Amino acid sequence: MIAHIRGTLERKTPDRVLLDVGGIGYEIQIPASTYSVLPEVGSNKRLHTHLYVREDALTLYGFSSVEELEFFRLLLSVSRIGPNVSLTILSGISFDEFRSAIHNEDIGRLSSLSGVGTKTAKRLVLELKDRIGAVSVNSGHPHDLAGAAIAGMISLGYARSVAEIAVRSALQSESGGDVEALLKAALRNV
Repeated sequence: MIAHIRGTLERKTPDRVLLDVGGIGYEIQIPASTYSVLPEVGSNKRLHTHLYVREDALTLYGFSSVEELEFFRLLLSVSRIGPNVSLTILSGISFDEFRSAIHNEDIGRLSSLSGVGTKTAKRLVLELKDRIGAVSVNSGHPHDLAGAAIAGMISLGYARSVAEIAVRSALQSESGGDVEALLKAALRNV
């Protein structure tokens, strides 16, 4: 298994990157959350990876943190959930929001994610409700603030992807504070 890759960022798009490692270019599929924290092209970057093996393809999936990688693998453990749907879920919801939706059996929230219908949402709840607490994904204070700020921006009419990028940018420039301060900083980034 390839645990991580460090190399020069040759190209980046919202769904994939090309990392040059010693003259070999690795194309790696990524979620929107990883794309939003990528440095400029030409910079060095390390991605935690998962190699997905199929009969006709070997595909690398990359993540900016181990927590994202663990979330991806948790999603893959659900029957009939493949890597593309897992990436879509990762791009559309934070782990804390996902965990809350699973525990509250919020089928509406889960089925609002792209690629997730009502049947898939029910399967996610059924298969993950007893297991999701065992995953060691950080749920520290900054994530709680970020989730609340993202929810606030969405309630103001911003798209989730725009809200997540603005809040992440605000988190990098702000050193703590409360939800209101983070939301104001994020709104300045739009």
